[in-house]
Amino acid sequence: MAGQNGKTTREAMLEAAQDILADSGLEALNSNAVVEKAGVTPPTFYHYFPNKHAVLRELGMRMMDAQNEVLRADTGLMISTEAELEAACFNSIQKSYEMTRAFRGGYALLVSLRAVPELKEVRLNSHAEMAELLTNYMIEQKLCDDFDAVVVRARLGVEMRYAAIEMLFETNFRHEQTVLEYTAKALTRVYDFF
Repeated sequence: MAGQNGKTTREAMLEAAQDILADSGLEALNSNAVVEKAGVTPPTFYHYFPNKHAVLRELGMRMMDAQNEVLRADTGLMISTEAELEAACFNSIQKSYEMTRAFRGGYALLVSLRAVPELKEVRLNSHAEMAELLTNYMIEQKLCDDFDAVVVRARLGVEMRYAAIEMLFETNFRHEQTVLEYTAKALTRVYDFF
């Protein structure tokens, strides 16, 4: 079903939810608020989504996919020194941070993926997938050869990136450059290839 400007009704509701998250936070998001903001009826909402958690799940998956695309793009880099690894880590976390900041409602989604039990697996599955991608990339780069040992470090690295980005939002983006630089240094140490 197409809505205003050719958008589907489903997309219009997702955009409305993002606006609510960005403007008023996680607590303000509910089916009635989405219905009102999107200009649809409650039965229309429930036709597409069983509840607000389904909306958060969809938006969370989209944001995690966008963050993961940043990591996928970096797997084409050639790394042969600790300095190159640190630079790649910095570039990757900076791009993930910028993408999350630009994603409408990004902070509320970060919080929901950690705080709402029904959404936890969206974050955990995404992070597990990225840890495996990074591990395979590091093996291809000949930085290591033990998948099981490195996947643990890669997973820790993914979790550290997420926590640093969340911290920047929570501290009103104070010391942004410093936080990103120290996170890149910490990731380089966690990977421990050189």
